[in-house]
Amino acid sequence: MPQNKIQLSRQKILIVKLQYVGDTMSVVPVVAALKRHAPGLTVDVLIHKECAELIAHHSDIRKVWVYDRDQAKKSFFSTITYHLPLIAKLRREKFDIVIALTQGERPFFLSLATGAPVRLTYRIASVITRMMNAIPEGKTTRRHFIEVDVDILRYFGIENRDVNLMIPIPEEVRARILKRLALVISPGQTTVAIHPGARKKTRQWKPERFAQITARLRDRYGAAIVLLGGADEQGLLDDIERLMGFPAALKSSSLSLLDMAAVFAECRLFIGNDSGPGHIAAAVGCPTLSLFGPNYPVLCRPYSASGEVIFKNLDCCGCRQEEHLCVRPDDTCMDLISVDEVWSAAQKILEGK
Repeated sequence: MPQNKIQLSRQKILIVKLQYVGDTMSVVPVVAALKRHAPGLTVDVLIHKECAELIAHHSDIRKVWVYDRDQAKKSFFSTITYHLPLIAKLRREKFDIVIALTQGERPFFLSLATGAPVRLTYRIASVITRMMNAIPEGKTTRRHFIEVDVDILRYFGIENRDVNLMIPIPEEVRARILKRLALVISPGQTTVAIHPGARKKTRQWKPERFAQITARLRDRYGAAIVLLGGADEQGLLDDIERLMGFPAALKSSSLSLLDMAAVFAECRLFIGNDSGPGHIAAAVGCPTLSLFGPNYPVLCRPYSASGEVIFKNLDCCGCRQEEHLCVRPDDTCMDLISVDEVWSAAQKILEGK
């Protein structure tokens, strides 16, 4: 049942999602559900600069507003000089509704600053929520973040909230990646993407174990190995390739997120840690095998029916390891994941069992 009397028809909506790459994926099903319910809506999105390309070509989004986190936080002066013109531009748009899918002072302040009469977010026990004036009922904890974000639309009485993830990849990007892969991968060859990095070191599986998996993949399936990482992970990729004992078909730490999505779309399997690229792979239909340690996968695993997770669920899980060293330095949750476990799960996916 609807929780308010707002009838969506031709309103102008801004969705605010200021989080990391993986979290960006929830924007797509939220926009899709809004447009299914009321095709006349105009939907804009305010998102971090590094995530913008993942949704920039979505046909249901009128405009992607890019938020430069580094510029916004550089200094007190830059905070003022960055936000004032951004707020002025947002106010000129005269949004009817702002939906903040990120909680916190910055997204709530920007929502308030737009001047939108309806400002929707989750219920949280914090004084900053007073900047928002529309709080839906419902459970927001112990569920996957995509399900939580989509369920916020219950406020408008939207019951068709099917989650279909996708990343629109322009044809020229897809063609360029296919041409690059054709130079190093044989037609019909099984291609497996390995992304060994993660935002926190405590979420990373050991390089030598990734190397052992790649060797088994090549010996069993004749697999072409694609090693991908972020800009600061070239050394990690080099270490793994050295430990593999054979060259990767493709190794890169400089692909854009959209190029990475196009590569994953051509792979039979993605293997990686709890990080954003796993979500990208799931969104383009690549089966994922994700290795989780400090975080609960029920909350943030790649959202895919063709994905597997290996997770030890220790008593200290949930620590997130944002500020402190691991309390189990000699036997971490990531170290407890064995090569044989990952190999068994990889075989299960590749052989369709």
